[in-house]
Amino acid sequence: MRPILIVVVLEALLSQLVRPLFLTSEGYVATVLAINSVLLMFYLLRQAETTPLFLIFVTAFLIRLTLMLVDLELFRLPPHSGDDTEAFHLEGLLIYTDPTMFNEVVRGSYSKFLGIFYLAFGPERMLAQYFNVILGVVSIVILSKTLLLLKLPMHYVLIATGVFAFFAQGLLLSPILLRDQLVALGIVYTLYYMVRWTLDKSVASLTFAYLGYLISTMFHSGLAIGILVLLVYFSFYNHETQRMDFEASKVQRLLVQVVIVGFIVYSFQDVLFAKFTHVSENGQLFSGMSYDRGGSAYLNGLMVTGPSDMVLYAPLRMIYFLFSPFPWQWSSVMNIAIFFADAAFYLLLCGLTLMHLKYLKQHPLGSVLLFMLILFMVNAVIFGLGTGNVGTAIRHRYKLFPMLLIAYTSIHYIRYQVLHHFEEVEKRAE
Repeated sequence: MRPILIVVVLEALLSQLVRPLFLTSEGYVATVLAINSVLLMFYLLRQAETTPLFLIFVTAFLIRLTLMLVDLELFRLPPHSGDDTEAFHLEGLLIYTDPTMFNEVVRGSYSKFLGIFYLAFGPERMLAQYFNVILGVVSIVILSKTLLLLKLPMHYVLIATGVFAFFAQGLLLSPILLRDQLVALGIVYTLYYMVRWTLDKSVASLTFAYLGYLISTMFHSGLAIGILVLLVYFSFYNHETQRMDFEASKVQRLLVQVVIVGFIVYSFQDVLFAKFTHVSENGQLFSGMSYDRGGSAYLNGLMVTGPSDMVLYAPLRMIYFLFSPFPWQWSSVMNIAIFFADAAFYLLLCGLTLMHLKYLKQHPLGSVLLFMLILFMVNAVIFGLGTGNVGTAIRHRYKLFPMLLIAYTSIHYIRYQVLHHFEEVEKRAE
């Protein structure tokens, strides 16, 4: 990601000088897309461990690029592109035309990000969506590197990376103008650096893990509670025993992290908790949640309005969030197919993970994988409480998908190793 960030900064600076030289905005956009596509190919070639992995990266990029053009030139990609994407674009343009409106937009950090992007590169929506495409491909690269850090065989890495690269929601969310791809990338980086820190115990890995998660939280405040999960893991994991060690001696490490992370969160609370800034005014924590939007609402009568409701309804709302049982109203037949396919995949993956969870203790990196699952469950509960329609649910759970995919792939591998070893022992005994 570092080379890409450097290129983006350099291009933003050069754009101010070069953009006026083009006779049309189309020529400018086409030139930027062509140059960056070539640079991205070189980046992917360097990052790929094998030719099949490179082909996955390139194919994922080309499909996303094609879908981006479809969304911009032919029709809005269902089910996510529409009102929200247009609203983000309009608020970004508002900041571009009048930077003093930066703090006046109502849709939070992503509108501000788009405003800054348009100020740097011009009000070119195609470039903003192309940037999302690049972020989507980078998240695939980082997920593959995470799997390699976990010492998985290459065929496991290829299968899991392929699943993530061509997962329907990734293909539909990455090419459009929504914040979800930024959030997903931050999550993937957090998981990567969690594994890196587990292996090398470096301050840099610890810092980048928190940074990735805070960036994701900046674009979606609902993830904030997950910071507590990271605090527990990074404070009590014992590198010598490769297990969680809840000793009193580890409390000092916890306090140091609480102070540092707490200071950062407090300093940027208006950004990290933008969605809940209204709480002090009306006292309703969940009043800003999307309970009945998008024409695919569910559990309309189970509104969470206080702590008791939160405890009572959390399990049921989490189940609906993760597996999106049939809602009480549909908007189209296409949405039925999309929602069903997405829910079936999560149901299968969660079911297999629970069935084989006992093998996790056999994995040398079982602790970090367990905390990925805990992070997944905690966020599923929070999103479940705040989500009331299937369309929003499938967007939010895509952000959590890398946690489940990495954990299950590792569990499946260690289960195979254990069972295969047991079979070999039986054969030798015979």
